[in-house]
Amino acid sequence: MTTKALTLVLALIAAPALAAPASSTPGMSAPDASPSAAAAPAPPKQTIIVGPTGKTLVITAAVLADLDRAEATMINHSTPHTYEGVRLTELLRLVDAPTGARIHADADRDYLVVTGGDGFRAVFSLAETDRSVQRHAVILADKMDGAPLTAHDAPYRIVVDGDQKPARSVYAVTRIEVKVLP
Repeated sequence: MTTKALTLVLALIAAPALAAPASSTPGMSAPDASPSAAAAPAPPKQTIIVGPTGKTLVITAAVLADLDRAEATMINHSTPHTYEGVRLTELLRLVDAPTGARIHADADRDYLVVTGGDGFRAVFSLAETDRSVQRHAVILADKMDGAPLTAHDAPYRIVVDGDQKPARSVYAVTRIEVKVLP
């Protein structure tokens, strides 16, 4: 093997180690280029909601089927999209979070942490997600523009009706947890 060919082989072998580091921007990550990452099956996507007392609910299509549906419009990349899903208030009620009239007591200090599959997190006050306080719907969407969410956004995406940017719209939601301030 010539010196030039050997140098090329060594450069190709070292290339993964010299690759740019993963992005440090929240909600963004670089794909893993290792051979084992390509062969590993994707973990199952599951969404759970944890209430203020620890009561937990795994969100499934069957759970959503029994709840009223709502729509929310959000602008994403300068294009308005209509999302469909269940109001977050309805789901929070199932884990004993304060909703409706109960939101107006001490619960107005409570908040939610919503986590996406990529680790991105957004925080909402419990009051801003409740229809008795906020007229804009906050939904856990499973459809966009009448079709199921893309694989990137699935299984569910948080959408706040009227948001001009998707900054708080967590996609591939894995966890919604109610936190109580002391």
